[in-house]
Amino acid sequence: MRAAALVVATIATACQAGAPPGPLLQVVGESTRLRADEPLPIGSPFFDGRELTLRAARGEILGVLVLRAVAGDSEIGLRVDGALVRAYRVDELTVARASTDMYGPSRGRGRYPDRLEPATPASGPVVAGRAAFFDVEVAIDASPGDHDGELVVDGARYPVHLRVEPITLPPLGAHPRVWAYYDAREIARADGIAPGTDAAWQAERRYAAMFRRYGVMATPELTLDDADRRAEAVAGARFVPILLPSGRAAIEATARAWATRLARTDQIGFAIPIDEPKRVGDQLQARAIADWVHAAAGDRVWLAVTDRPGWPYADAPIVFISPEAPGTGPVDQRWTYNGAPPIAGSMILDTDGVALRTWGWIAYRWRVPLWYVWEALYWSDRYGQARVGGHSVLAPLTDLDRDAITYDDGEDRGNLDGVLAYPGVRPSLRLAALRRGLEDRALLDALETCAGRDAADTLARALVPTALGPGTGRSPPVAGSWPIEEGAWEAGRQRTLDALIACNHRRATP
Repeated sequence: MRAAALVVATIATACQAGAPPGPLLQVVGESTRLRADEPLPIGSPFFDGRELTLRAARGEILGVLVLRAVAGDSEIGLRVDGALVRAYRVDELTVARASTDMYGPSRGRGRYPDRLEPATPASGPVVAGRAAFFDVEVAIDASPGDHDGELVVDGARYPVHLRVEPITLPPLGAHPRVWAYYDAREIARADGIAPGTDAAWQAERRYAAMFRRYGVMATPELTLDDADRRAEAVAGARFVPILLPSGRAAIEATARAWATRLARTDQIGFAIPIDEPKRVGDQLQARAIADWVHAAAGDRVWLAVTDRPGWPYADAPIVFISPEAPGTGPVDQRWTYNGAPPIAGSMILDTDGVALRTWGWIAYRWRVPLWYVWEALYWSDRYGQARVGGHSVLAPLTDLDRDAITYDDGEDRGNLDGVLAYPGVRPSLRLAALRRGLEDRALLDALETCAGRDAADTLARALVPTALGPGTGRSPPVAGSWPIEEGAWEAGRQRTLDALIACNHRRATP
């Protein structure tokens, strides 16, 4: 009763004071993103103003975002029986200049929540202002059925009900299908560590482990010299990024060595020696390198090109990493990267909250085995602004709290483009939204295993009727074909859970 009375009283007070419409407290998921000046949403898929209702498979991680419309800090805590809860304060970052059309529509200037600051102790409670975030991790061996808990905000207590379904998802990071590149120098510099030292390696391990918890393989391209050290970072991945040297003889020798090394595993190496080749000469060079690699390593090492198929490549043994590649060619070569509507959601800060959640659903529909994130720790704009002799160098670290533009080449600019985590091994709310989409894909995979491809694809198509493929170029930028409100995606997830439970029940019934 106290919680309900508080909600009614605070809404009335807000109305009398002329505050923006909307409740003073709301609980949503990780794929809702509001500017600091926006009112809280009236409705939520999880919270009715009195109690919080959650539903999960065993092995699933739910993101719970608690939003307050009142000023000042408050202690916010969440406890859920039968689940491990991790608490975070959510920091807002300033969008002083909107991202340009290359990334799709921008929601404009303002302050947006994104950086997740872990609580001490990790389970909370956490002292936060407008937003607090909680990971609710349901163990693989959790007991199916109803579990209770409590949300405490501003001293008011709200009951929590978690329904654990008799469905088990595999660990999200066991076999990652998203690869996020980073430059190891960024970590060393941000952490004040000399590059290449044991301390620098340990720092990298912490970032890589954090990304893996979100279902992402984070690593630079591997060399033969550091392959043993980075083996942990690529464990369980089907495809392993490798770095090729210059010159035909060296390329062939390296490809042969990698083929020998990978022959002991079920992994396939791939290299991207020429990034986004625009000139015909570069495209022809990529074609030549593909022939050298294939002749030396066969099908154990692939040459990848961040480009669409075209005549310069002819029938060379190349994997195209392109929004126009999925839907054509062998299933294990339908790769893509990054995103911008109407291709896929964008990773920038000033876009809608479901943007990165779309990747999991799109990847399921188009059977994408590898989604490439061009940069995950792009804390200095070495491509957009700092070039020496045509080569990228480390630019000054971007002051993300002052201006979230991380890429600016004078024509295009993006807020937090290339940044999915922050110095200090701090994840982002956008990374949590990406994880949510990957978990949604895992549910669709499970439904396909039980009920067949058509059953799962029907649900995915309802949310994402069009996305990757020919005809979804970036110009002119338009909105995607998918809904941008979290409620529609959560409804799709609930339908997937229902269908999966029904299928399992039919199988279990004689």
